[in-house]
Amino acid sequence: MRVDLASTLSLMFGLLALALTASTLGRMGAEGRLPRNNSVGLKTRHTMASDEAWLAAHRRAAPTLQLFGIAGWLFLIIAAIFCFTQNFTVAFALTAIGFALGVAMMLVAGSKGNKAAKEFCP
Repeated sequence: MRVDLASTLSLMFGLLALALTASTLGRMGAEGRLPRNNSVGLKTRHTMASDEAWLAAHRRAAPTLQLFGIAGWLFLIIAAIFCFTQNFTVAFALTAIGFALGVAMMLVAGSKGNKAAKEFCP
């Protein structure tokens, strides 16, 4: 399969959005600056039970989210280098691996956060 620049860049911008979101949520969660809401954050029965559960969940998930933010940027930088050498297939593959890693790490962060929130539920 031949991969072109347009499809590679499209995937790279998606990974950029995912990495920025993860790092921003991680930073805000670690600092306790993400108030409980219905739009952004870890929303489970346990995390939405109280403000304390919400904050605990996001503090617990923060390191994993921040780690993915860094990993996502690294994958993007390496993929960009391959784009400059016009090796779009490798750049596309690296970006796809970065995406898969991001999804996995977000699931892990959500699980860790929900577990922390359960401690505040009766």
